[in-house]
Amino acid sequence: MRDKLRSLASDTAVYGASTIIQRFLTFLLTPLYTNYLSMSELGVVSNVYALIAFVNIAYAFGFESAFMRFYRGTDTDKRTVFTQSFIPVVTIAAALSLLFYLLRSYTASGAGIPTDQREQEFALILLIPFLDAITIIPFAQLRMERKAKRFAAFKVMVVVTNIVLNIVLVVKGGMGSHGVFVAGACSSLLGVVLVLPQILRTLHRGTSRLRELASFGIPTMPSGFASMLLQVADRPILTVMTTPIIVGLYNANYRLAIPMMLCVSVFEYAWKPFYLNHAEDDDAPMLFGRVFTYFTLASAVVFLLISLFASSVVRLPFPGGTLIHPSYWQGLHIVPIVAAAYYFAGVTSNLAAGLHITKKTTRLPLIVGSAAVVNIALNLLLIPSLSYTGAAWATLGAYAVSAVLMYATSQRVYAVRYEWSRVLRIVLLAAAIFAVDTLRPVQTVVPDVIVKIILLLLFLLSLRFSGFFSSAETSALRSLMRRSPRR
Repeated sequence: MRDKLRSLASDTAVYGASTIIQRFLTFLLTPLYTNYLSMSELGVVSNVYALIAFVNIAYAFGFESAFMRFYRGTDTDKRTVFTQSFIPVVTIAAALSLLFYLLRSYTASGAGIPTDQREQEFALILLIPFLDAITIIPFAQLRMERKAKRFAAFKVMVVVTNIVLNIVLVVKGGMGSHGVFVAGACSSLLGVVLVLPQILRTLHRGTSRLRELASFGIPTMPSGFASMLLQVADRPILTVMTTPIIVGLYNANYRLAIPMMLCVSVFEYAWKPFYLNHAEDDDAPMLFGRVFTYFTLASAVVFLLISLFASSVVRLPFPGGTLIHPSYWQGLHIVPIVAAAYYFAGVTSNLAAGLHITKKTTRLPLIVGSAAVVNIALNLLLIPSLSYTGAAWATLGAYAVSAVLMYATSQRVYAVRYEWSRVLRIVLLAAAIFAVDTLRPVQTVVPDVIVKIILLLLFLLSLRFSGFFSSAETSALRSLMRRSPRR
């Protein structure tokens, strides 16, 4: 048992580290795009990749989930399941790509692609999700066979290639948004090349299990679409209701909240195996409540780091100008809103533990779907009056609704003793520090960064001296600090 848990922890660490590296490297494209693309071009790129996220779900058609569910038995059985999952995905992807291209006068318009670029550009754009579809089942196979390091290496290689090609084509070549899509297609092609040997040696003609795979996989699609609507519905709606320039401004500032997203991602990778391993412990309800408190504390620190220092970070030097081009600074006010939305996304993941422990996961699609509907409704309601700021508030509102619904549902099946008084203290103190920084006059004598550092320390000291930490927690922190120098 111990060896199994150790192997699970090892794989989780590899997947978590690779995901963080990929997302951080992808974030590096933000300063590149803000300095070398026009706002309109960045808006088109943002909207296209948001739509690609939806297309990827349609192309997979639920077969990825079905493959992972039925990939077991003899080697022949596994090869049969691989083949009969892989071929339908590629066939569906090819058919839908062709259909989208034939209807390009409508579909390209929905993507926000200028009329004079639709013929060549749209074919290139459709190539990206099609190539990605070819790799869906092979990458799932690597996960099922616990080849975590190979999976991570391939994913990172694809991201690094994308970044290098963006530098070559966008920065050096001056190809604008077209260079972005060329880089995306080439990096996706590399993914196909990397898994091609695996595909060729695994394809196998066996007894048909297509109906069994489809019966399991297709019903999972609504949940996938709902989850994606919750994440990226704001971009297409913004494109329709505003302009590509507004979408570009929104997306550039939205990405500045990525440290909070990384915080939530790290937590999610560690959280699920943790609660599944400790679900039967006598003190599990109290333990899980304490974890939620610590997650909120870590999130509050990250939130303040983002909110207090974003305006300073964007001014750092970067080839071509500053880290984020000055024309985008007017949208910095949405960064704290998006960071708060990411926190509620993490809250939802935390609260979902009860449904997974009790195997009541059939309730998850309704929760996610309801939050997605709220997201769309709030976007439609707020964007006309608040523009992209309304989209940010809609995202926060939707994730907050998701958290509330998850709490109400999960507590009915698995009650956790959450430390709400401590959580509320963290939230109120963080909000107070943020408000002070927002409302204070600009300093001229004391450098602004020093004031922000003092405010961050004030938050931590307020917790320390207000009795937030118990004596046991204080002793543990002191012990950790005493050991750190010797390491």
